[in-house]
Formats: sequence, C-alpha cells, structure tokens
Amino acid sequence: MSLQSKVLNVLRTGKNFSAVAIAKQLRTTESSVAARISELRSEGHAIYSNKTDEGRTAYRLGRPSRAMVAPAFASQGSAVFN
Repeated sequence: MSLQSKVLNVLRTGKNFSAVAIAKQLRTTESSVAARISELRSEGHAIYSNKTDEGRTAYRLGRPSRAMVAPAFASQGSAVFN
C-alpha cells in the first residue's frame, strides 16, 4: 500500500490529525505527509487544515462544500468532476 493510501486511511477515521501524529503513525516525515496531503487534494479529496492549540497544522477529511464545488465547476466545467 502506498504512503498516499495510508495517509488517506488515517484521515478516513474522521478525526483531526497533526502532520506530526500522522508521520509518527506511518513512520515517515512531516514533509512527506504534507506532500501526500497535497497530492490527495489535487486528486479531489476535501482535506481541511486547521491550527492546533500548540500551533501545529491538523488535517481532517471532509466533504466539499457548495462554496468549494461552485468555483471548480465555473472554472473547469463538469469535466472537473469526472
């Protein structure tokens, strides 16, 4: 299983995870996690990021909102959803 798939599986639990926590769990680096998050986003996964109380970035998998879908459709048409 690829690291990208492993990161996605962690996020599918529905909880918030810092890049540090994901990196420790998957025995990789924070920068590698950030790169995989970027790849997953480019594939259309709605991955949200927030700051934790400690100032770290935390990620969670969500559903794209109407406000996210509308600009994508406006710029790319329906092909963006295929």
